Amino acid sequence: MNPPVPASFLFATCNAGREGSLKGEIRSRYGAALVPTFLRPGLVTWKRRDASMWEETGPLPVFAHVFGQSLGMAKTESDLPALAARLGEAPLRLHVFPRVLPENGFSKEEWARIDERRTGIARTLEQAGLALAPGEKAQNGEAVVDVILGDPGEALFVGWHRHDARRRPFPGGMPRASLPDGAPSRAWLKMEQALACLGLDEPASLRGRCAVELGSAPGGGSLALLGHGARVVGVDPGEMDPRVLAHAGPEGAAFTHLPIAAGEVAFGDLPRRVDLLVSDMNLAPPVALRYVERLQRRVRARTLVLTLKINDAKMESSIPDFLGQVRRFSPAEPRATQLPSNRREITVLAHAPR
Repeated sequence: MNPPVPASFLFATCNAGREGSLKGEIRSRYGAALVPTFLRPGLVTWKRRDASMWEETGPLPVFAHVFGQSLGMAKTESDLPALAARLGEAPLRLHVFPRVLPENGFSKEEWARIDERRTGIARTLEQAGLALAPGEKAQNGEAVVDVILGDPGEALFVGWHRHDARRRPFPGGMPRASLPDGAPSRAWLKMEQALACLGLDEPASLRGRCAVELGSAPGGGSLALLGHGARVVGVDPGEMDPRVLAHAGPEGAAFTHLPIAAGEVAFGDLPRRVDLLVSDMNLAPPVALRYVERLQRRVRARTLVLTLKINDAKMESSIPDFLGQVRRFSPAEPRATQLPSNRREITVLAHAPR
């Protein structure tokens, strides 16, 4: 259902510093139909040449966390009800989130301050007679009001989007995970965010399952998988963190190290059943995907979490080709995204529930 709001302006949020990549992707998708108009770290807006109704179809842009329609700027919270009321829908899902998420995530104290701000905004909207859906996790088909918090004193940017299964259900597409002190590597945070996007982020979500990780050293991603209850086989000639090697959890959640390169793996080295195939190898995507495909055609894992290094514009322009390669062996339609913790890389996710 389209709201009674002409879609003159669109917006998207992204990792700070990746605005150029996002603009290039939108230009490739929509051509001259959208003209960039406003840019702040983590936020880009476009003016539509045709200001008719707009219904976004297709996957979320790879470099976008949220992609939707602009409702305007609110100098104060008291300006928000009039903007949200333009949608003419009830109940509305309210998402309040910062324009920039640090690559290592917010602390619990910082999230608590954001939650406090969200509570105040929700109260303002409800006192104005607007009905809000309880909680924050968006459901398919819901109209989501996006209130973006900027720097102190900065006006609130307000937009909206229609949620569907191709979009992340949490505010700003920002999973609530932060890199703990002493983590073996930032791969821990990348894995936690990837699992959240797949809906596998509960404490025991992987209990009894087996994961194979290519490029596991020093063990950040493996430690995250172990923490969710998985048995993990790590393939990497590099040294693993002692905590990963020593991990012992319920139902056999433990780590096995194969200190070899991905191309040297013999199928007899692998468990009979592999539920997740993970890759975070420091290789060019065509090479990394060749190793992944070789193993996936044998193990037929139902979940893929593949980090691809995207170091230049040529690699960015090749992302559709990489996705096409993944489709050849994926258990489900793959989707590519840049997680908040990704730097010059993207993550390809695919999941086929049993």
